[in-house]
Amino acid sequence: MNVGATGQLVAAGDKHQIVVLDHNGAVRWRSSWDRLGGSAGADFDLDGDHILWVRLAGAKELVAIHATTGKEIHRTPLPGPEAAWFVHRPVDTWTGLTLLHPDLSPAMLVGLDAEHIVLRPLAGEDLAGFSPAGDRYLTLAIDGFLSVRDVTTDTVIAERHLEDLPDTPPCLASCRYLDRAVFLTDELILTAVSAADLPDDAEDHLLLSAHSLRCRSQVRYPHPHRSGAIHPTHQPGRWLTRHHEEDQLRLWQLDARLDDEPLPGQIALL
Repeated sequence: MNVGATGQLVAAGDKHQIVVLDHNGAVRWRSSWDRLGGSAGADFDLDGDHILWVRLAGAKELVAIHATTGKEIHRTPLPGPEAAWFVHRPVDTWTGLTLLHPDLSPAMLVGLDAEHIVLRPLAGEDLAGFSPAGDRYLTLAIDGFLSVRDVTTDTVIAERHLEDLPDTPPCLASCRYLDRAVFLTDELILTAVSAADLPDDAEDHLLLSAHSLRCRSQVRYPHPHRSGAIHPTHQPGRWLTRHHEEDQLRLWQLDARLDDEPLPGQIALL
């Protein structure tokens, strides 16, 4: 099941249908994917302007829907590979979208202009996230390349390979792959790195400067097992960790200090 949420609405979808609920849990509307013109399952995102974005892989279309009513606003052809994911942008009504390679324009911004969908390609590799201020975006490639770019101009602010990050601890010299990278604050990026291309099995997490990609610190957790996958929370300084062999999700908060000592304890989720 995939889930998207704002302060007022929650959208949840499985391989059969999508359901939108209000904050009290009352169902606003639901629809099967067939009714929307798609096949089993679809990628979707609920933005802050209450627009539900749906990528129908089988029909190769992008659809914009009023999330409160379920009324379709507009749809447009969007060819490309089946796999895709949306990336939340914390300001205005533009939403990020990445289509997995091989596609000539794998990353883009999607938005509405006079109730018509507008697509704006972004430079770089797979879109990983936006800074909290929304003025920069982060791209990565699994083979180790990271770049930070200006949203307005696509200008490269910083670009490096994992092997060339300044001040990286010597113990991480064998790491060659990037599992995930997210903006934690406007100043810091959190990356999950690994010595092997194994999804959700990252060995270490690094804090990087969002301006130069210099390594600021290696994150050490109080629990002994591998770090696992990282996910953004859209709250500056906070992130989630999940390991594919555990039935546990952990929420973390960056302490005021920045060093390589163990982070303070876990914030309880339940």
